[in-house]
Parts: sequence; C-alpha cells; structure tokens
Amino acid sequence: MDVYEIYSEKLKVLGHPVRLKLVHGLSRKECNVTKMAEMLEVPQAIISRHLSLLKNAGIVHGEREGSSICYKVVDDKIKRVLDILLEE
Repeated sequence: MDVYEIYSEKLKVLGHPVRLKLVHGLSRKECNVTKMAEMLEVPQAIISRHLSLLKNAGIVHGEREGSSICYKVVDDKIKRVLDILLEE
C-alpha cells in the first residue's frame, strides 16, 4: 500500500461523527472507554466498536492501566488534520 491508500483508508474510518469526536478528544487527553462513554453519552459497547476500527486503522492505541485500557492517538498527522479542521 502506498501513502495515498493508507491515508485514504484512515480518512474513511474517520468518516463518522462519533469517531471524529473520539479522536479529537483523545488527541487532547488519554482516556478509558467508561469515561468516553459518559462524556459522549454513548453506550460503552458502541464506543468499543468505534475504538476497534480506529485501532485497526493505526489511529489510536490502548495501554492497560490496572483493570482498564487507556487510549491515545498515535498518528500525529491525523491529530494535525483534526486540529486544522476543528479549530475554533
């Protein structure tokens, strides 16, 4: 896969409002599924499904902290794109 195909796939994954909100929030602060579900008022199962897609695309990564997993954005280019798109 070349760089265009890679980022085309990543942008497709970001094409859902909940995933955009997740990545935007996680680019500012690492967080676990429970807190994300509370903040976005979305069931944990749905948050987990969206995170799975984001992980598979290489946009976020989770690290175990005790009994939960803390997620963060690992693709700096995606972070910068969202900063530009969502700047206030």
